[in-house]
Amino acid sequence: MKRWPALYKLVVKIYSNLSLYLLAEHIIGTKAREKEWATRHRRKGSDWGYIQHPRKEDEWVMSYWDSRNHSHRSFFIEKISAFYPFSNILEIGCNCGPNLYLLAKKFPGIEIVGIDINPGAIQKGNELFAQEGISNVKLSVAKADELEQFQDKSFDIVFTDAILIYIGRDKIQRIVKEMVRIARKGLILMERHCFEPNKDRHGLGIRRNGLWERDYMALLAQFVPDEEIHLSKITEDMWPDPGWQETGAVIEVAL
Repeated sequence: MKRWPALYKLVVKIYSNLSLYLLAEHIIGTKAREKEWATRHRRKGSDWGYIQHPRKEDEWVMSYWDSRNHSHRSFFIEKISAFYPFSNILEIGCNCGPNLYLLAKKFPGIEIVGIDINPGAIQKGNELFAQEGISNVKLSVAKADELEQFQDKSFDIVFTDAILIYIGRDKIQRIVKEMVRIARKGLILMERHCFEPNKDRHGLGIRRNGLWERDYMALLAQFVPDEEIHLSKITEDMWPDPGWQETGAVIEVAL
């Protein structure tokens, strides 16, 4: 279907707007999407269509683990690596840790922390890292708006990978402010960016096809100087998906 982008966009739009969680989001805000992701491991299926070896009860989590070689991850790791030297890293919304696995392989001497709302993903991720003999990665259950557990400037690098697309206007400012607070050297986000001028002046976001895209330059400028914010657009070779090619971006902040 992705050979016909117009048809693909139409199907995605219809499917997204029929979601019960999306309808609930109109009423209770981001809490609806949090419930969706906190229980996602209980339902069958994969978020990565190309996975060749589906499992049973852990199929969804393992689809993320098997996506470690997805093209966008190597590009993302390069962006993070540009901030080296650093001693610790935090990923918000890590699932079972595919990004953190790549970072642990490249930087075995640093402290790597990941938090995610899904307990099944965290449990399986910790098991997988133990099986791989990787001891410098620690995963724990927490929501994106529970960063008060971390002290100011407690991580050199803080990053997200397609997580803020599920955070609504009711929580996004507070979460980004907290991310800036706990980051010491840099903040890196791979998210859906609003490239339409003046469409999202305050960076709170517009919801399209069930996902939040926002002007991250405008949002981040509320907390850091404009000149420290840099944006790179996602290209086809980074993420072979029409939606991510249209609005995907990596936003880097030097602190």
